[in-house]
Amino acid sequence: MSEAPTRRPSAVLIVSLCLNLALVGLIAIALTRSGPRGFEPHEPKGGLSAQALIRMVPAEESKIRAIMEAHHARIHELRGDAMRARAESFRVLSSPEFREEDFSKTLAAVETADSALQAEIMKLTAESIAALTPAERQMIAAKVKRPDKSWFKRFRRGH
Repeated sequence: MSEAPTRRPSAVLIVSLCLNLALVGLIAIALTRSGPRGFEPHEPKGGLSAQALIRMVPAEESKIRAIMEAHHARIHELRGDAMRARAESFRVLSSPEFREEDFSKTLAAVETADSALQAEIMKLTAESIAALTPAERQMIAAKVKRPDKSWFKRFRRGH
């Protein structure tokens, strides 16, 4: 009579099972600590960007899109300038022969490029708001979140 061969679990299988159990335990701990959170869609930002204006006043979408299209090329160019200025700044920063005056110049170039981009975006915003009717502007003024007093306190402290 021959006995049936006994099967012994291999060590790899046992280690894999232990690691899986440990992983399940870590996931369970993470979920209990963070609490159950369902998907909550966020509200769109209530700023004055052209996209926000289109969401708030869909009737004027064609006017605002025309204004956006008129500024698109210039904003694209200025955004590229700002990215190139930042890249140059990081290049100088990571250079083995770092010189403080060169780095200061590149940071000034970043500031200039950012200011030019911001100015163009503000022109776009001003033209978009000017294209709205007085009633639409009033409606937007009521919807846009205003900075609270804590924001002003941080601004005055220089933070």
